Amino acid sequence: MAHVAPSSSPNRNKILAALNEADYPNIFSQLEPVSLAQGEVIYEADSPMKYVYFPVTAVFSMLSSMEDGRTVEVGPVGHEGLVGLRIFLGADTSLDQVIVHVAGEAMRLRASVLKAAVSAQGGMSDKLVRYTQMLLAMTARSGACNKLHSTEQQLARWLLTMCDYVGEELAVTHELIALTLGVRRAGVSEAANGFRNGGVIEYRRGHIQIVDRRGLEVIACECYPVVKKEYDHLYADLSQPSRG
Repeated sequence: MAHVAPSSSPNRNKILAALNEADYPNIFSQLEPVSLAQGEVIYEADSPMKYVYFPVTAVFSMLSSMEDGRTVEVGPVGHEGLVGLRIFLGADTSLDQVIVHVAGEAMRLRASVLKAAVSAQGGMSDKLVRYTQMLLAMTARSGACNKLHSTEQQLARWLLTMCDYVGEELAVTHELIALTLGVRRAGVSEAANGFRNGGVIEYRRGHIQIVDRRGLEVIACECYPVVKKEYDHLYADLSQPSRG
């Protein structure tokens, strides 16, 4: 369960950092720092969204589940965005299950406060529209990648994305990666073993260390640079002044 974090800076989240605090006193005064554990469920599919979450050091995963129990990641959310974007789009329930993939901190805000801020100020809407565009591009690419590329390519892409979020050492199990990629755990273990034998990663139970990022980039499919380019464009756009 989420619990209040002792301290956290909202400016480490790209969307919050792009806002002028003086223009949004109701948002910044009601942000609540929370610490989140790996595997914690933030939303269940079709459940009400009482809060939105702005990741600071935590990384979230949006998971789409099938009736037979299989899952696949729709997309990750880190310090570039927020969890609960459907509230901005007018929905009150989550389409997908959302879990904490990498433990860490986030800033939590009541959904009603976000709705009021968006209605009152156009500048925040600009930022969220741009983030929505990036998220749509990412999820479309993720769907194509899951269908067309090998487990090795998908794993390399995923590891590079996580490295961009949290650095070269990841606290994550093969089981959780398999859940995310929608593949067999044995397939993840086989791919990871190949990466280790090739000298691009080291791992022990529950931890992966990236030792050759360039080697991972060679293995990864073209989806990684395409999505990273979208992220870079988003960061540049968020740095532009809001219209108010």
